[in-house]
Amino acid sequence: MKSIQEFVETNRDHPLKISVFESSKLKYPFHYHASEYELTLTLGSSGLRLVGDSMREFGNTDLVVIGPGIPHCWLNNFTNGVENPENIKVVVIHFNDHVFSEELLKRQELNHIRNLLLSAGRGIVFYGSIREKIKHEILKLKIDPDFGTWISLYAIFNELSQTGEYNYLTSLRYHYEGKKEEKVNFEKVHAFILDNFRDKIKIGKVASLIGMNESAFSHYFKKRTLKSYTDFINELRLNYAANQLSHTPKNVSEIASESGFSNLSNFNRMFKKWKDMTPNQWRKMTENDM
Repeated sequence: MKSIQEFVETNRDHPLKISVFESSKLKYPFHYHASEYELTLTLGSSGLRLVGDSMREFGNTDLVVIGPGIPHCWLNNFTNGVENPENIKVVVIHFNDHVFSEELLKRQELNHIRNLLLSAGRGIVFYGSIREKIKHEILKLKIDPDFGTWISLYAIFNELSQTGEYNYLTSLRYHYEGKKEEKVNFEKVHAFILDNFRDKIKIGKVASLIGMNESAFSHYFKKRTLKSYTDFINELRLNYAANQLSHTPKNVSEIASESGFSNLSNFNRMFKKWKDMTPNQWRKMTENDM
């Protein structure tokens, strides 16, 4: 991925960082920022967005706010190069508590922004007219923040905090917050899974990456995703298959096999339980996306 500006972690002296990326493929590791908020605008792509225990498809324009400690990533490797590389652009705004200080957020007139930042702990995706409006505001921001950038950022969060055009991403049960000391292990595990989920990867092999036995790793993984290792793998495979059904003319049997399902009947059963329709019904419903 080409970075127009190298990302540097925020601190007291530099609490705001804006990064712009252009790429033919979105494949971030599943990661988190222990002390930073993130506002991400993704343009010209589609694929799968993972935030906490949420695993959902995203479209051509995606606008999300995520609080500190919430694992997240965007993947567009499900469409086998359907996107036009020249159109893919990602703007990522990271900031810490020194941008919206505790003292500032105590003011009554900023209650709505304080509530938005608290809600960011579940991850928030915006849609409709607010998404389009904020998209244009973000694209006007300078990579090197100046006075106008700060004023614009405050205005952006003022508007986001007063819209009703949003949905939460993680479930109410999800309360995990990543810590700095475990980032390396967390990202190593998930990078391996995201690279290999269509292959047969036994839990023991993944557990060995961070020096755990299978039992300890199962507990470790479930605590951080609210999903078992097997369920997480299967959900990735099903999302991959659904995208292939929507974007390619391959037959169902071929897609099932490429997605990591060795048994077609098992794939059909799991897909129907997941989408409440058969693979062929899903393909027919989304055929205009092909």
